[in-house]
Amino acid sequence: MPRPGEAILVVSHTFPPYRGIGGRRWAKFAKALARKGHPVHVICSAGGSDLLGSLWNEDRATPGVTVHELPQRYPTVLFKRPLTGLWEKLAYRFWMRLLPMRVKGNHFDKAVLWEEQFQTKASELIEAHGIRNVIVSGAPFRLMAHAVKLKERFPDLHLVADFRDPWTWGHVYGHGTLGAEREAHERALEAAVARTFDKLISPAPAIVEHLRHTYGGEASRYVRIPHAIDPDELGQPSGPPDDGLFRMVYAGSLYGAGEAEAYFEALLKALQRSRELHPEAFANCRVDLYITGHDTARYEARVAGAGLSDTVRFHAPLPAREIFPILAQADVVPIFIPSGNKDFLGTKFTELFFLRRPVLHIGVPGLVSRTITENRLGASVQVIELGSLLPRLIARKVVLDVDPSYDLTPHLLDHITDRLLQEVMV
Repeated sequence: MPRPGEAILVVSHTFPPYRGIGGRRWAKFAKALARKGHPVHVICSAGGSDLLGSLWNEDRATPGVTVHELPQRYPTVLFKRPLTGLWEKLAYRFWMRLLPMRVKGNHFDKAVLWEEQFQTKASELIEAHGIRNVIVSGAPFRLMAHAVKLKERFPDLHLVADFRDPWTWGHVYGHGTLGAEREAHERALEAAVARTFDKLISPAPAIVEHLRHTYGGEASRYVRIPHAIDPDELGQPSGPPDDGLFRMVYAGSLYGAGEAEAYFEALLKALQRSRELHPEAFANCRVDLYITGHDTARYEARVAGAGLSDTVRFHAPLPAREIFPILAQADVVPIFIPSGNKDFLGTKFTELFFLRRPVLHIGVPGLVSRTITENRLGASVQVIELGSLLPRLIARKVVLDVDPSYDLTPHLLDHITDRLLQEVMV
């Protein structure tokens, strides 16, 4: 466990004000670590002006958290969607031809051009502040590979790899499209990280298990550190007002590409069916969508095409302190989970459990569905079942019950941060 007042270095490519859910995890832990007396230095990407707008800027401003932004270097056009205008499309084609010639392995990894500047800044901070604990969060995973060389210069360094997502065994960040030679290079990098880093952690049990099974060694090297509930931004549970409205509120990204499209289409059909079966109840139904990270124009067009614009309303994303009071007044909070995340209980769930709002999980069975149903935290249905359940919910023929005694202590930010200090760091 770090000594009182000892500084810690966190490397997270995305960090406020750079928007994206990837920066939320370490913005929270950085705040909590600083409050516990450990100055935190963060190396992150500066991003471009069109990538700013994080919902967690207040966490970055915590006294004791010092952020060191490095130039992004990676061309934004390669991950920006949609591409607009001829110049962006030409730039995309240019970089898609050039970058694979310059980069071994995964040229879709946003940190592939970061090696020199990252190692220079990290070394500078380690020497200036006597840092022993360095946590590197991926994706992008090339950050972890860059950090391997820090161990050569600082043999006593305690390196922690935080796998937010699968690396070579996953099907995101370009994997599955790279070709055998590039995939082999990535597997070699991953193996070097597994050999060199002192601890391998993840919020997902399946990732921890995969790493343990693949790379072996002492079981204590592998630790699950889940995402955390931050009570600072949640307020107190309130419940829906007694005004006769049935409120559904969705806040967050729509993950899973094609699956998310199917879920959204099923939601619209279920609402149309509710309008047919229970017109009076449907007249008092409101569905509010606060979708982050996506252009909502095509979703709004589909809602209008289904004749549901008076019921389904789109809103700009809100910071946590503003969105949670809205979620706290919902009768039901739907959550769309792609099959790849069926065993991953993210922060979205635990925060809703804190607010004591019923969750309507839509997705395939797994750890998520079992946690919800076994602990009486809402309901779980597969996408084909939504059309049957939702009309009955809106008509209040079915009421989702929430167990008020569910113990949230293991999910709280301070509790998980203590585990991070005690079980992961030295």
